[in-house]
Amino acid sequence: MAPRSAAAPPGDSPAERPRIGVLGGTFDPIHVGHLAIAEAARQALDLERVLFLPAGEPPHKPGEVEASVADRVAMVEAAIAGHPGFELSRVDVDRDGPSYTADSMERILDAERAAGRDPDLYLIVSAETIAEIPGWHEPARLLAACQLAVVPRTGFPTPDRDWIEAAFPGQTDRIVLLGGPEIDVSSTAIRSRVEAGLDVGDLVPAAVERQIVDHGLYQSAVPSPEDPDPVTDSALAPRPDGLPRREKRAAADRASIDLARRIVELAEDKKAADIVLLDVSALTSLADHFVVCSGGSERQIQAIADGIVGGLRDDGIRPIGREGTATSHWVLVDYGDVIVHVFTPPERDFYSLEKHWAEAKTILRVQ
Repeated sequence: MAPRSAAAPPGDSPAERPRIGVLGGTFDPIHVGHLAIAEAARQALDLERVLFLPAGEPPHKPGEVEASVADRVAMVEAAIAGHPGFELSRVDVDRDGPSYTADSMERILDAERAAGRDPDLYLIVSAETIAEIPGWHEPARLLAACQLAVVPRTGFPTPDRDWIEAAFPGQTDRIVLLGGPEIDVSSTAIRSRVEAGLDVGDLVPAAVERQIVDHGLYQSAVPSPEDPDPVTDSALAPRPDGLPRREKRAAADRASIDLARRIVELAEDKKAADIVLLDVSALTSLADHFVVCSGGSERQIQAIADGIVGGLRDDGIRPIGREGTATSHWVLVDYGDVIVHVFTPPERDFYSLEKHWAEAKTILRVQ
């Protein structure tokens, strides 16, 4: 992964000035994509070290961080243990107030200089993040403290020289573009999978998975008798015709059609395409309704599924199962009476659910 710069990077040679990379984030949780990016940047830029910088109070995500600071720090420590050249930085978590990146980079630089070193700092960011930096707190001060090392992100274009010059006038020499890796893993998807009881062993290091399990992170709270779980579950009851079926317990006395329509609303909010609501109650014991929709990319179908899960969680409704991943080009979320199918267009055409259920009593095309 050879680096290329919008212009030749300034500064002395690596032999004269050590280079340190900084990878920041909420790490809620840290995953294999973070580690792969850090190692690739370390090799490409000849970094002496990569500092993992968990955010304390990220100003751009107020109220959105689920795990505590202590749990997120513990997961980072577990993930990087045994990796030479990887270190934890507590610059953000050991202070009060919002974690502005410009402040953090200056504190890291001050600490290095106090220890008798004067390194070149590289903040490792994705192609998605660099597009947001012009709107960050004091971006000029950030670029004065460090250079930006930009890695690809699925679904987001790598910035070209013209865009960089327009976004950061006169500072193109502070941006270095790296060729990879491009790993489509997100902390949001991992949290959703944990909540749904699905395995995440291929998405996070084993030590992080143990932390999640041992500390009960991202898992649904056990409902009290006064506040029963409002989602239909997998308990089965016989139908008059002898076929098995789920026990019907619609969320908060909500009819399954109302739940399906709420799912349609959430899918629309995430810009899902070709949303179809199918009434299959007369044809199968699996569910009363299917909601089928499309996303134009792996990233979008993940965002659609996560948006539905998150929106219904806010309504007090949790899934009983989730299957598929963005890389499989389909995601299924099971709400008992209603099952959600999110596809990329080729996979949707391949499975042809609408054709299979052509005899359904109602087909309501929403988009």
